[in-house]
Amino acid sequence: MADTFDEHAEGDDEVGERVGSVVDRFRELRAADRQRREHSEEGVVLDQLDAVEERLLAFGRAMGGDPEDVEDLPFTEEAGRDGMPEPLYVRHDRMLLNQVTSWLLQRQHIGLVSEYGTGKTAFREILKRDLGRREDFAVAHVDNPRETTPRGLYEKVLRAAGDAGYEIDPENYWQIRDGIPWATAETKQAVKEVAEAAREEDVTLLLLVDEIEDLPEELLTAIQIAGDAGVRLFLSGTPEGKERLGDAKATLDSRLRYYEGIEPFGVEDVAEYVARSLAFFRGEEYDGKSPDLFESSAIADVHERTGGNPRDVRLECRELFTRAAFVWYRTGQDVDRIRITPELRHRRFGMDR
Repeated sequence: MADTFDEHAEGDDEVGERVGSVVDRFRELRAADRQRREHSEEGVVLDQLDAVEERLLAFGRAMGGDPEDVEDLPFTEEAGRDGMPEPLYVRHDRMLLNQVTSWLLQRQHIGLVSEYGTGKTAFREILKRDLGRREDFAVAHVDNPRETTPRGLYEKVLRAAGDAGYEIDPENYWQIRDGIPWATAETKQAVKEVAEAAREEDVTLLLLVDEIEDLPEELLTAIQIAGDAGVRLFLSGTPEGKERLGDAKATLDSRLRYYEGIEPFGVEDVAEYVARSLAFFRGEEYDGKSPDLFESSAIADVHERTGGNPRDVRLECRELFTRAAFVWYRTGQDVDRIRITPELRHRRFGMDR
C-alpha cells in the first residue's frame, strides 16, 4: 500500500516561504547577471537553489519525464509567456471556445470580462491558436496594448490578412513599405479593404486585444475604427475595463456582446488539468483517467482552496508537486509509493537538507 504523510511527520522544519515558490526564485535570480555570485549572500542563495533544483529534476525523471530545467516540470506553464500548451486545455476551455466561436460566426463583437487570474489570457491563447488554424478565420492579436500605437494595431490586422491571402492594392495608396501603407490614415483605409475582401469569402478577420482596462485612449479609438471597418473584435479584461470602455467609447460598448464571469474549474476540471499536466510532462497522450500522483482527496482540497480559479489551481498543484519531491528525496522511497494528499500541504520543509 502506498505511504501517505501527515503534518506531524518526524524531521519537518519550518521555512519562511511556500516550497513551490523556489521555481519563481529560479526565474528571478537567473534573469540577473551571474555576477551576483560576487556577493556572498546571493551566492549562497543560488547554491541552495541549485541543490534544490537537482532534487526536483531527479524527482521529475523518476516520475517518467525528462526535464532539463525546473520550468520543464508540471504546473509551471505560463499562458502569458509562451502560450498554454494545447494538450493542457480542459473541457472548461473547449466549452467557452465553442460559445465564443459561435458568436463570432454570427458576426458579433465580443467582450470577455472576468477578474484577474480566472483564465482570460489563457483563453485568448486558446482562441488565437485554435481559430488561427481555421481557413474561415484570419487572426490578429495585440500582446502589449499599452505599447502599441494605432498604426501598429492596423499593421497587425493587415499582416494577419496578408498571411490569409488578402493583400491591399498598392495602386490605392501613396507610399507603401513592406506591404503596409506608410501614412496612418491610409492604413485605416487598407484595413477596410482587406476586411471587405475577407467578408466576401465568408472569412472572419478577427482582432484579439487583452487588458482593456489599461488601453490608452488613442488605441480605443483605433479599435473602434477597425470594428467599424468590418474587423471582428474580441476584447478581454476586468470589470473595470468594461466600465472604462463604456465611458470612453459608448458606441463600441453598445455593439459588444459580453461574456461575463468565466466559470471556475469544477473538481472534475481540476482532476483533468492535473492528469493532462502529468501526461504532457511524460510525453504521453491524455487517456481520460484520473491522475496517478494525486489522491482524489487532494484534488478536492485543491478545488476548495482555490475556488477553481485556474491560475491558483496551477500554483497550488505546483506547490504540492514540489512538496512531494521533497518527501521522495528525504524518505528514499520508490516513486510509485509517493502520493499527494491534503495533509502534505501542511508539512514544513527546510532547504538545507
